[in-house]
Amino acid sequence: MDCGFVPRDEIDLRDRTFEIRSYVESADIAGSLRRFGILVPPWVQRSGRGYIVADGFKRLDSSAASGEKAIFCRILSGTIPRRDVWLQRIETKLFGPGLNPAEKARIASVLIELFPSGEVPRQFFDRLRISPRREVLHAWAKLASFGPELLQVIASGDIAERAALELAEWDPESRSTALTVLAELRCSASIQVEIVERINEISLREETGRAEILHCAEAEAILSAGEMNHRQKTQMLRDHLRRLRFPRLREREHRFGEQLEALGLPGSLKILPPPSFEGNGWRLELAFTSAEDLRGGVDAVRTLLNSDGLDSLMAGVSPKTGGRTG
Repeated sequence: MDCGFVPRDEIDLRDRTFEIRSYVESADIAGSLRRFGILVPPWVQRSGRGYIVADGFKRLDSSAASGEKAIFCRILSGTIPRRDVWLQRIETKLFGPGLNPAEKARIASVLIELFPSGEVPRQFFDRLRISPRREVLHAWAKLASFGPELLQVIASGDIAERAALELAEWDPESRSTALTVLAELRCSASIQVEIVERINEISLREETGRAEILHCAEAEAILSAGEMNHRQKTQMLRDHLRRLRFPRLREREHRFGEQLEALGLPGSLKILPPPSFEGNGWRLELAFTSAEDLRGGVDAVRTLLNSDGLDSLMAGVSPKTGGRTG
């Protein structure tokens, strides 16, 4: 590989064949170029009467306004096969700064093209930190086919890699909707995956589109609620999806609310069922501000214990008919 000055007007910046776009703007690069110019020479390959860029797209794009007539570059011979240029390009990226998901997706798509009938060398999986299973590589490659707007969301780090891989299998409308919602909620990777998987399950059971689940009135009301922060919205959406996924649980919660209201308990007294009504961890909370409040609350508890309302509430049966309510 030779080095030398290449006339700027002979470098074709429109040819992005070897680009591994990060989709993340960096003010640091522009600042460094203003102060010192290009410190690490870009790679260019001879092509016809000019050159195409093999590495250093951001450096060349950012320095376009510098007025320099020639750029010092590493020059690849035009006889080097495209495959070999790609392998050098990928090798350089894998040993450089950490890759964001959009860059990993682009590399995965190129590796599938470079190794169409054989196994991708293990070294690439190890450095990309992805599973060596070929279907996983194909899932990553699917991400590379997303439009620039979606790839920018994925590259930003707002979307967890596993959630993004799940969304790669979705139709474009549903995927776009989900990415927008997850970016707004700013929840953890595990919760993102939970939300995506829950929507998948509901879609299969209800035989409905995934986008429709996020566009239903209740979900949109949660996401547009101005009085809630992103953590509250996340929990509300998780609860909503859980109820949709488990309709019997939703019915149980509805009946529980009706029965609890029928008991006529004072506002200071709360009965809390175990999560999803599973197990025996029931709780009773009594709030009071004075001794008189406490005595009134204790009297209400005694009245509750002397009726069959509590047993019916915990068993999920109607006190009148004895039938199950959920």
